[in-house]
Amino acid sequence: MLVPMLIVLIYLNSCTQISYNSCPVYPLAGAKVAVELEKISYEEAPNFWEWLGRIDKLRQELELCQ
Repeated sequence: MLVPMLIVLIYLNSCTQISYNSCPVYPLAGAKVAVELEKISYEEAPNFWEWLGRIDKLRQELELCQ
């Protein structure tokens, strides 16, 4: 009984916690997406523009994180 406990204790002592301190990278939309966005008016898609504003806020927060 002592040997299995020692093996478990040795195994547990070798485990370390990993620190996750990096921020995710915000993906850029690119030129093709920009061209498509120029064709959409606010009147045609107000929910889309509201969502895009939230995405932009996320982008700003991720920039602060770096």
